[in-house]
This record gives sequence, structure tokens and C-alpha cells, in this order.
Amino acid sequence: MRSTYSLVARLLHWLIACLVLIQLVLGVWMIARSGANLWDALTDTLYAWHKLIGFTVLLMMVLRLLVKLSSQRPPYPSSVSAVNIKLAAAVHSLLYLLLLVVPLLGWAGVTAYPALITVGGFDLPAMPGIAKDEAFAKQLFQIHGYLALLLVGIACAHIAAALAHLLIKKDGVFQRMWIGR
Repeated sequence: MRSTYSLVARLLHWLIACLVLIQLVLGVWMIARSGANLWDALTDTLYAWHKLIGFTVLLMMVLRLLVKLSSQRPPYPSSVSAVNIKLAAAVHSLLYLLLLVVPLLGWAGVTAYPALITVGGFDLPAMPGIAKDEAFAKQLFQIHGYLALLLVGIACAHIAAALAHLLIKKDGVFQRMWIGR
């Protein structure tokens, strides 16, 4: 049995992680600008990129879920307790759920608003079943924002655990997902 995840799984993991970090920066920046009532080309560009990258994360997460369901996970080292394995499974499940739900809520919000234009005039497709309703869009965006903050918090805990495995425990758990092997 292999000791690492497949190359596709590892690439998707790190690409999505980078995109989520970019999304965090864009999200905070665009919300700060809109909160200060700075509606200009830069603010529009930040929103446009945020929508395009968010939709890309959604598509990549669907692919990642398919890869996960169709491949075997490498075993944990014997030094990792059953409790820690269950905790890791719960954290990973929550991350997967949020990485699907957060972009879906954003897509639903821009469909309801409507504000589907992204970078270069590319329009996102409207989400099926979502009618134009600005008040509903604002509710969706609020939930999207709260769940994005939850996603960031859980991702930080995930990163802290991964670094603990790499730097303190040195048990090979981190290397299962590292791109360098």
C-alpha cells in the first residue's frame, strides 16, 4: 500500500489551499472597501476575482471529492491513536463540507443579487432554482461570510495539527499529503 495520497489528490489539496488563502485576502479586502463605501474599479475587480476563484474552488472540490471516493487513503502510522484518527476524519469531513457549502452560498448569492460577471466579462452561470431577490441575496452573503470565517478557523486548526505532525511528532502524517514525495 502506498504511503502518500495520489499525486492528483495532493495537487488538488495544495491548489485549493492556495486558492482559499487568496479568497480570504480578497474577501477581507473587498468587504473593507465596500464597508468604507469605496465602489470603484478596484473594488469591482476584487469582487470579480473573488467570484471566479470561488467558483473554481467549487469545481475543484467536486473533482477532489470524486478523487477521494475513487482512491484509497494511505494508512496512518501506527503511532497515531484511534481517537486522533477519528478526530482527523471529523475535521476533514467538516473542511470538505465547508469547502463545498461556502462557494455554493456565494454562487447562490450572486445569482439572487444578480451579479454574475467576473473577470474579463466572463459570466458565471446562474444557479438553477435561485430567483432574483436582493434581500435573499444579502442573507445568503451573510451566511456565506460567517461560514467562511468558520472555514478559516477550522483550516487554521488543520494547519496547526499538520505542523505538529511535521515539526514535533515527526511521524510521517504530514508527508502523506506533501507534494515533494
